[in-house]
Amino acid sequence: MYVHLGADLSIPFHMIVGIFDLDSIPESAEDTLAFMAQAEKDAKLDLLVPDIPRSLIVSLDRSYLSAVSAQTLRARCSDQKHLQYEDLK
Repeated sequence: MYVHLGADLSIPFHMIVGIFDLDSIPESAEDTLAFMAQAEKDAKLDLLVPDIPRSLIVSLDRSYLSAVSAQTLRARCSDQKHLQYEDLK
């Protein structure tokens, strides 16, 4: 199953490591800023929106900055978990 991250991009559900709400991360969060700076330096950070991003999605091989809220993305993942569970029955 795939999760739509915005900007016509979907990634496999099982590849997502974490979804983070950028509005709730303080500007002084040095670890988060260092992580994003390193990902950008390594060309592994994709900006999916020209405006201010609302969420950071970390996958097994890349990171994404998206305009879709973390809450919405989590709900989409929740739907995926439900669908996968239902498929096992």
